[in-house]
Amino acid sequence: MAYQALYRKFRPTTFDDIVGQKHITQTLRNEILMGRIGHAYLFTGIRGTGKTTTAKVFSRAINCLNNVDGSPCNECEICKGILDGSILDVVEMDAASNNGVEDIREIREEVMYTAASTKYKIYIIDEVHMLSTGAFNALLKTLEEPPEHAVFILATTDVHKLPETILSRCQRFDFRRITMEDVKQRLREIAEADGAKVEDEALGVMAQLSEGSMRDAISTLDRCLAFGKEQVTYQDVIDILGIAGIEVSCRMIQSIGKADVASALHLLDEVLSKGKSITQVTDGLLEALRNMLICKITQGAEAAVPVDSSHMELLKEMAEGISEEQLIHCVSVLTQTGQAIRFSSNPRILLELAFAKMGMPQYADTQEALVSRVAQLEQKLEQGVPMAAPAGAAPVAAQKAEPAAVRKKVVYAGPMHDKWKEIVGVIKQTHKGLGAAIGLAKAADDGEDLVILLDKEDTFGLGAMFLKEEYQKILGDAVEQVCGRRPRMIKTEREFVLEESDQALREKAEQKGIEIQ
Repeated sequence: MAYQALYRKFRPTTFDDIVGQKHITQTLRNEILMGRIGHAYLFTGIRGTGKTTTAKVFSRAINCLNNVDGSPCNECEICKGILDGSILDVVEMDAASNNGVEDIREIREEVMYTAASTKYKIYIIDEVHMLSTGAFNALLKTLEEPPEHAVFILATTDVHKLPETILSRCQRFDFRRITMEDVKQRLREIAEADGAKVEDEALGVMAQLSEGSMRDAISTLDRCLAFGKEQVTYQDVIDILGIAGIEVSCRMIQSIGKADVASALHLLDEVLSKGKSITQVTDGLLEALRNMLICKITQGAEAAVPVDSSHMELLKEMAEGISEEQLIHCVSVLTQTGQAIRFSSNPRILLELAFAKMGMPQYADTQEALVSRVAQLEQKLEQGVPMAAPAGAAPVAAQKAEPAAVRKKVVYAGPMHDKWKEIVGVIKQTHKGLGAAIGLAKAADDGEDLVILLDKEDTFGLGAMFLKEEYQKILGDAVEQVCGRRPRMIKTEREFVLEESDQALREKAEQKGIEIQ
């Protein structure tokens, strides 16, 4: 006998067997027990959540000669006849390949005849959203005035493609994504029934990858069992499916959080050499980053993070070593990279560049990168880590030893200089990260222009940020709110040391109204 796939072999035959959709199965049972059978039902939801299976169980239940609490007995001649296909009063139609007007016209002609063996004649139309406009119009009349012996069950994954005229004539049931625990439990039952041994951690990975689709999870189990080992382990699943395990993803993120891009790239090379694809690595990293962020910002993250307990502890531990700002920056970079990878002929270069941007935010000019740099600086200051002086700068001790007359800086004076902290505070109210970044600079004005004073090396790349039109507008609005006037221009200048001998420069500064402090 030919091998039968597990998802077919263990397809639910009663409402009790259907996992994760009790809000639907209980309603359908009650309708049967109360004799309130509708003429048209619409089952919608993502793939593999039990839409077609529920339709088949329901078709037997409303015709069963001896139903059990609203569920089919599967023992009477009607149930057996529907199961083995000998009773033709239950018609299944795939709208993906039978989507024309003629196909629906045949149904309209047949539906007028009463059922030969059953009480109700059932029409199950799968992927109903694939019907043409003409076919929908032909179906509409039948749904509007159906014969009493006919019941239509429409199933779709894209309910938004159905006309409102069809939707309004159906009882709609939305199938939910099946929870990871429910999927995992069902996989365990199937493995035991099939005589297979699978590690609990391996079942957890299959359930996580299914994204709420039971059929996907069972197909993954089928594929892993075909590997031929006595017991399927977690590592077997990782190797068979070609995915990057959560441990590797966490190690990459840990290296990136420490600005150790070299280690992250080495791990990437190891993963790719084992046959993992760039897309799988990117998706794995994004999933791990999302889970870490949830662990940091929510209480009781276990409910929102679909991993088992051992991996949950790993995520929490890794999340301690990286700030929320860094995580958000990494998610932003990887999301953009993932989109670009789909159209690139050399996606590895793009992912390696993303690693550099994530690990060294000074090479990125986005707001998220700037916030990440500020967070790194604040974290180092809290830990008491001394900040390195700009390249070429004299040691602190040497600077203090210099005569005061030599260590002179050019500093603008003006009303905005005194109100800078208030301006920064206004920006923080609506743009927290931007306000924190701007607060690292100094500011003054010469009567008309706002001048942002940057350190000699501009370690955090503020100069490039202030050139952006959107940031200039935010800053200009804040200045107008605090000072009552809008600056004519916003520009940046570097602070620099004025030596005692720079008489020409001193005179030029005084002509511009610049105060020498």
